[in-house]
Amino acid sequence: MIRLARVVLLVVSGAVGAAAQDTIHLRDPGPGGAPAPLLQALASSYIVIPPAGTRALLARDSTYARTVIVLGRDAVVEGAVRGDVIVIGGDLYMHPGGDISGRAVAIGGGVYESTAGRVGGGVQANREFTYEIARIAGGWSLTYEELEAPPEEPLIQGTYGLRLPTYDRSDGLSLAIAPSFTPPRTRIRIEPRITYRSQLGRLDPSLVIADSLDRRTALQLSVGRSTLTNDAWIWTDLVNSLAAIWRGDDSRNYFRATRADLTLGRRWKSRTTTLTPYIGGRLERARSVRPALDAASEPWSFIGRHDIDDMLRPNPPIDPGTTGSMLAGFELQWTQSDIIARLRVDEELGAFNEDCESCDLQQGRNFAQTTVDGGIAFPTFGTQRLRFDAHAVVTSHGATPLQRWAYVGGSGSIPTLDMLSRGGDQLAYLDARYEIPIDRVALPLAGPPVVTLREILGGAALGRFPSLAQATGVRLSGGFLYVEWLIDPVARHAHVSYGISIAR
Repeated sequence: MIRLARVVLLVVSGAVGAAAQDTIHLRDPGPGGAPAPLLQALASSYIVIPPAGTRALLARDSTYARTVIVLGRDAVVEGAVRGDVIVIGGDLYMHPGGDISGRAVAIGGGVYESTAGRVGGGVQANREFTYEIARIAGGWSLTYEELEAPPEEPLIQGTYGLRLPTYDRSDGLSLAIAPSFTPPRTRIRIEPRITYRSQLGRLDPSLVIADSLDRRTALQLSVGRSTLTNDAWIWTDLVNSLAAIWRGDDSRNYFRATRADLTLGRRWKSRTTTLTPYIGGRLERARSVRPALDAASEPWSFIGRHDIDDMLRPNPPIDPGTTGSMLAGFELQWTQSDIIARLRVDEELGAFNEDCESCDLQQGRNFAQTTVDGGIAFPTFGTQRLRFDAHAVVTSHGATPLQRWAYVGGSGSIPTLDMLSRGGDQLAYLDARYEIPIDRVALPLAGPPVVTLREILGGAALGRFPSLAQATGVRLSGGFLYVEWLIDPVARHAHVSYGISIAR
């Protein structure tokens, strides 16, 4: 028995000695006090456990005489460590019997304690940033890398769970309460939501359950009833709400649906690029929503409340029924110096069954639809910039349900056309802007005014590439306010607009 124990000790000490040959070079520690435990560890003796595709196990009945630094993977502590355990780019799990005399630190992950384990020096978890790990001669280099925090919707007056309201011609005022819960010692986020829609007089329930399988991979299930649109790319919720309540301009068409989405996504990030692909599935039961042509009431607005082209503008009727879909896509963001680019691609392969007594429910209507949204902005001369924004919808030939149609026209897309006057299952849109700041003039609280030369091409059609409408002109903006003049050079239809300018 004694001889066997000596053999085990020799194996453990040999493994530790091999790991200790690696050194860590910290090229950029990053801001704040979070890197302090790592800096202290690198100034003394430590053991390196290199990146791998599996968890690092500090096994039961083993003892590590120095600080242990685990790179690029999760770590499980079941043995004894006479120092700190620092995990970079992963999570740290304490199991029963694990004993750390120093600190348990996770950089780019979390620390999950056990009531039957001990951490003598305290716990520190830093999810907001991590380090890019690279192999170099004799060891590893670490370079600070900021992680994006999970998106949080704004709160109102600090009330927990109360989300930013929206306003449109179909729902009126939408008020949502959505508290978020995370069960102890898990990475599961549970968000029940209830939304009151004043114009419909409805309470819409929904539920989101998200599980962070690791710091880059997430599984999410969302189920609920809501008012949906395919036109959210035109304006943000905030801008669309302000335009609707001020002058009755609602740049979206709507339909109602009960929808369940299940998606699995993973994020890869470097210093210049963030790539997030996903796959999933969807089940949706949809129907049309007000206002219709015979609408007798409308949400309040300062201007255009009773106008058939504004707050009373009818939503196109949809095909009521059930759609089952497979989903896939990705989002790409790239930043290099002063160049900023974004691209999102969403693919839906769907089968639609219409609700009607005379329809043969055994014969589904299949379709495939790809939606592309992107943009790029880069400097030209001095402080001048050139910017392109594009949106496209491409649908396979077949019987596409009307709730998958896309629309263009009006403020936010092509102002020389009537609001969402062109629609179909094929859409193309390009907005080019050349921005010229007047640097010699400084407006209070707004900085220099900007003159923008603008060219817009876009259209939508059914079953074919659309004919493109054109709008060209100039915009003058200061801070969030703008005034713009555009003309269609073919139809010779001019349009003057003003309002709030917030990039989408």
